[in-house]
Amino acid sequence: MNGPLVLCVGDIDVDLLVKVSELPRLDDKVSGRYIALTPGGMSANVAVGLARLGGRVRLVGATGDDSSGEFALAAIAREGVDVRCVVRRRNCPTFMCLVLISPQGEKALIRLETDAYLPRPDEVDPRAFEGVRHVHLTLGSAALTLRCLDLAAAAGASVSLDLEAADLPSDTEVLRAVLARVDLLFLNRRGHEALIERLRTATVPGPGAVIVTLGPAGSRYQSKDRNIEVAGLSAAAKDTTGAGDCFAAAFLNRHFAGSDPAEALAFANAAAAVSITHLGAQDGLPTFEVVERALAALATGRGAASTTDY
Repeated sequence: MNGPLVLCVGDIDVDLLVKVSELPRLDDKVSGRYIALTPGGMSANVAVGLARLGGRVRLVGATGDDSSGEFALAAIAREGVDVRCVVRRRNCPTFMCLVLISPQGEKALIRLETDAYLPRPDEVDPRAFEGVRHVHLTLGSAALTLRCLDLAAAAGASVSLDLEAADLPSDTEVLRAVLARVDLLFLNRRGHEALIERLRTATVPGPGAVIVTLGPAGSRYQSKDRNIEVAGLSAAAKDTTGAGDCFAAAFLNRHFAGSDPAEALAFANAAAAVSITHLGAQDGLPTFEVVERALAALATGRGAASTTDY
């Protein structure tokens, strides 16, 4: 493994995958079939994605002391991710997600949160930041994120934030304070729209750059002096769970290598397209060689764009 040491902080879970005839509406009932239990979690997925692409990664998170926690941590550790800073909460079940997958591979998620959803701010050991060059965060807990921003600054590490619409804090001042300290902000299309609406502004203030995944249209990079959009690739989607996490890991991999943002977007688009052809958030995370083959196929006219949002 090579490149800078990256610290991912956030959720670790086990995903219960259920295939449904269609995504249910309010007061609706649909048929479903159990598929599998797979390891997941936004931060855990990015950590595994970076490791599979050849990176050095450490993970800070929390699990329960149950078999689900052991299952998730064992899967992550097998990828070479350092999990020694993960908190094992006693007498507590591990956080889970119920993932409903439509025949088209589109997903809807229900977070079954527990006391092991995230580590508490006081459980984050500053020693976890030793030697770290970059920190990747979520915003499931504003207090946790602010604590890690302080520790990242003390370590001299750059920061990226993966922000979902479901994690937008109601306090816009806290939100602005977080964004002002982030170097790279990752959003999907819905998250970007929700953020713009929450802040009541045409552009996102604060981050060094905003990266937005656009599903079939690919992805976009915006900074003060650049606005780049790169088309996606097509894939026969089986499950889009974790595709955005895969995209973030792949973009960071190329960003650390010094790639131009357009090249990083193209690489991340290809990685995400590969990931949705597998079931489970982590099973489909590709190696560097697999992404390179996908890009080579596109260059020779044998590739195309992603069929679903991620």
